[in-house]
Amino acid sequence: MSDVHSHVRLIQGLGYGGLIPFFGCTFLAFWFDQSAFWMFAIHSYAALIISFLGAISWGFALSIRDMSRTQRAALFCWGVLPAVLGWVCLLLPQAIRVGPLAALFLLTLSVDTYFVKQLSLPKFWLQMRVRLTLTAIVALITAELL
Repeated sequence: MSDVHSHVRLIQGLGYGGLIPFFGCTFLAFWFDQSAFWMFAIHSYAALIISFLGAISWGFALSIRDMSRTQRAALFCWGVLPAVLGWVCLLLPQAIRVGPLAALFLLTLSVDTYFVKQLSLPKFWLQMRVRLTLTAIVALITAELL
């Protein structure tokens, strides 16, 4: 994990760059007639990001050597749950998707917070995750309210 610190700027750039589709879809939904399409686009992107956040757990489980068998199994099991729950959110009517998607973002953040403490993961990563999660939720809610 020590090599990770040499990539902090890259990690942050990619992380914050991942917010562009959230705000791009929000802008497009507000300014153009095809708002239903852009709402589906932002909801789909949110589900994909939630899936990605779950998959990060597999990366931890595969790469961190110093963890218990139970922790590793928990990370593997948790890793697939956000993808399935994100997909379920996309099956919901558009009018009610934002709440479950926002809840999933918060759930993934809480699980990551737990594992950051358990596995001594880099603190900058959790700080970034908090900012990214809250900003993504704000974008989702803003798009819904426009």
